[in-house]
Amino acid sequence: MTSFKENFVWILLITLCFFSHSSASYNPYRAEPATPKKLLYLLEPPVQVEVGGRRGDNVTLPCILRTKPNHYKIKWTKLESEYMGQQNVIMISNANAFKPYGHVGQRASLQRAHSMDASLLLSNVELGDDGRYRCELINGIEDENIVITLRIEGVVFPYQSKRGRYKFNFHEAKQACAEQDGILSTYNQLYRAWTEGLDWCNAGWIYDGTVHYPVVHPRPVCGGELPAGIRSYGPKDKNHDRFDAFCFTSQISGKVENKL
Repeated sequence: MTSFKENFVWILLITLCFFSHSSASYNPYRAEPATPKKLLYLLEPPVQVEVGGRRGDNVTLPCILRTKPNHYKIKWTKLESEYMGQQNVIMISNANAFKPYGHVGQRASLQRAHSMDASLLLSNVELGDDGRYRCELINGIEDENIVITLRIEGVVFPYQSKRGRYKFNFHEAKQACAEQDGILSTYNQLYRAWTEGLDWCNAGWIYDGTVHYPVVHPRPVCGGELPAGIRSYGPKDKNHDRFDAFCFTSQISGKVENKL
């Protein structure tokens, strides 16, 4: 009987630890390595390097070579969360020419301020350009890369259908944000908004097809006694599950009020 009680206590403790951690465990970039290797050819960027810009700006994402291998290519990629599928290649370049890819690639070029400069120039930046970008040197022997974050300045706001709460599937939420001159927020944008005071009890879709809601002041009508943070439902069925939306835009008129 004592052994049964001891086993039950251990199971209960493990279960409680799991649920207490769940609200903070969501990471949209789980596939990225935790410890990068020492760079031979690329200059180490500053710690947590971030480039800021507004919609319509031209921005430069720095990538500088410290030395050149005999033969190499530079590949720029926009990184997406694990729920968005394949990564988006922007361009691949060698010493003589570059080839752009996709929508972002049409607005991209290499800065080439000097012979060791592989920085990416993005013109007329859009809301969807917010995110992380990888500059990769490829020579077939010692490939290496650095990651730069582009932060588009703007605001996150919750949005629900005129028909009431939890009426949008993912595609409808995306369209609703577009009608408000915005796009679905990324997780990082929602997180920044939470650190700045966004407190909202209704769960909403974000850009990668996952569902969350930010809580600054825990209360019974908003998840009970769980700690403050971004409450996560994880990925949901984009066609059948229904929630509100968290939209992001570069400017907004009026005022967003918190609701219970």
